[in-house]
Amino acid sequence: MKKFLYLVLVVLSVASCSSKSTEKADEVAQIETDGQTEVTVAPQAADGKVLELDNPALLAPGVKVEQLTIVDFNAVWCGPCRQLAPVLEEAAAKYAGKATFISVDVDKYGDLMEAYNLGNSIPVVLFLKPDGTKEHYVGTGDLLPSDKFFALIDEKLK
Repeated sequence: MKKFLYLVLVVLSVASCSSKSTEKADEVAQIETDGQTEVTVAPQAADGKVLELDNPALLAPGVKVEQLTIVDFNAVWCGPCRQLAPVLEEAAAKYAGKATFISVDVDKYGDLMEAYNLGNSIPVVLFLKPDGTKEHYVGTGDLLPSDKFFALIDEKLK
């Protein structure tokens, strides 16, 4: 049993290796109501807190973001995700009003991660920009320690 758990930990560690991908977002998601078309806008926070996603439709591919939106795909059982959580909270406080931070539990909303074609390794941090570009990082290699993460955010805010 110990060997099995060790193997699982090794596999999870290897799966959390860091990688980066950038691409242009698809068309902005639109909803038609009463003959009028409304653009779906992602949640926005200015209070310095990490938002917990409770409606995946608000973050579906193609939604419009008003400011830099940083989405953390994670799970409570994921060790690297737990290491990243306090850094995200610190970043949310530091960049309040400049960026929105959203946490997505993949055990509840794994389909959203799939919709963005992010693979199946976690943590994944997705940067969504108002111009429609998106970029994601798999694992914590490019995100920890916190100064690396803050440098990425500063770069995306330019």
